[in-house]
Amino acid sequence: MAIFVGDSQDPAGSICPSDALVVSGVSLPGTPPSLESPIINPPGASHPNEASTSVHNEDAELTDEIKSVKERIASYEMQEVDIVKKYGMPGNIDSATILQTVKDMVCDSEDPQYSLEIVRDAELLDALLKERCRLEHLQEQRFPRPRLPNSSEQLPNPRDPEPLNPDRSWGIIIGINAYQASPLRGCVSDALDVYQYLVHVLGVPESHIQLLLAPCGGPSPDTPFPSRANIIEALHSLHRNPLIQKGDNIMIYFSGHGASYRCLDYFPKREGGTVHTGAVEAICPADRTVDMNGHPLIPDISDRELNTILHLIHVKKGENITVITDCCYASGVTRGVSSSFQHNTTRNLPPLLASGLELMLQTGDENLREFYLPGTVSVLAENWSPLNASHVLLAACREYQFAREVQKDDGTVNGVFTEALMSVLRSGLHNQSYHDLGCTISAATPLQTPIAIGENKDKLFPWYPRV
Repeated sequence: MAIFVGDSQDPAGSICPSDALVVSGVSLPGTPPSLESPIINPPGASHPNEASTSVHNEDAELTDEIKSVKERIASYEMQEVDIVKKYGMPGNIDSATILQTVKDMVCDSEDPQYSLEIVRDAELLDALLKERCRLEHLQEQRFPRPRLPNSSEQLPNPRDPEPLNPDRSWGIIIGINAYQASPLRGCVSDALDVYQYLVHVLGVPESHIQLLLAPCGGPSPDTPFPSRANIIEALHSLHRNPLIQKGDNIMIYFSGHGASYRCLDYFPKREGGTVHTGAVEAICPADRTVDMNGHPLIPDISDRELNTILHLIHVKKGENITVITDCCYASGVTRGVSSSFQHNTTRNLPPLLASGLELMLQTGDENLREFYLPGTVSVLAENWSPLNASHVLLAACREYQFAREVQKDDGTVNGVFTEALMSVLRSGLHNQSYHDLGCTISAATPLQTPIAIGENKDKLFPWYPRV
């Protein structure tokens, strides 16, 4: 995930005084404690006014802490802009790429004094990420109110595209509700909506799409279970499939939980090094499990493993690869924030124990050994760096934000991002770049900011209907 330089937002909002949070016809499951039924004091309990005073004090403390965090973020962001200028980076580069670029510079530098300066810059950027994550956690305590998009809230001027050829289009669509911990409600619906769009609107043959679903209540009898092994196998099948020609359009869609692991938990801090800064992000398969002591048995799938597989697909099948993720990674980067506000409407899980990062990277390395291409670096390497030319990622939110799901009036649940994406794609608007599409969606999702990442993010998004 990534963010834009110097850009921040204040998603804090007021609470809707009703039995549930209702926004633009959408109900968010769950009621804030302050909106529940009146408190009846048992004998000997404190007076309601005392409880009210306590709540007021807690809210004031929360407001002060948010203000303090925002001030630190503003200071870090000014220094981030200076870092971009100092190293001659492009002005629209995102923060995750800035940090990765600075980390790469340390590996390339032969001047120890210059390396120390780069290390200080990397640690500052890492601190900025942590503060942004902390702000999002704190503001989540105010029960922000997501809403689903209105298709009238668009739309920039279109450009002429090359029409999508459905017979040369392929997809892997993954939706996971049935997590052992923190099950979700809208991911299977999201996946089916994307599937229906590809098949019935774009005309992509059903045989060209692999659908992996994990609904609550038991595996889907008609689709493979999105276990770690099945997800990895489906991805590898793309570069093995002789029917997929070089230059064909490929979409990989994931709706489920994400997780984030601090690099420091695996790569120790060393004098003059930056490997400990930043995070390893991951998607969570349906069978991620731990033993009775909390030790991981089946790990998540790291962005490093995914990136390496995507590079392999790119080499064999071309660069027309779209990756769409409706999940988030904000839970693992910051520590010390109460988890009591992690609502079941956000799509992120805490990372597995520190050993989970080690197991995840080692499992990825073992699975990839027969596939490493010349010039690619092991996912275990300290100098690993993403290969961003292979695909474009359209992500539901920035790395410090939460991806949310909400309940609609008819009782169905969807991800805010996927609902907005489908609304835009069905609206009659077409021919936007990945970057412009993310900006269009963000107008309808004010609490989460979709973002396009990749060297080809300014290319036209290919998955529009023929006009």
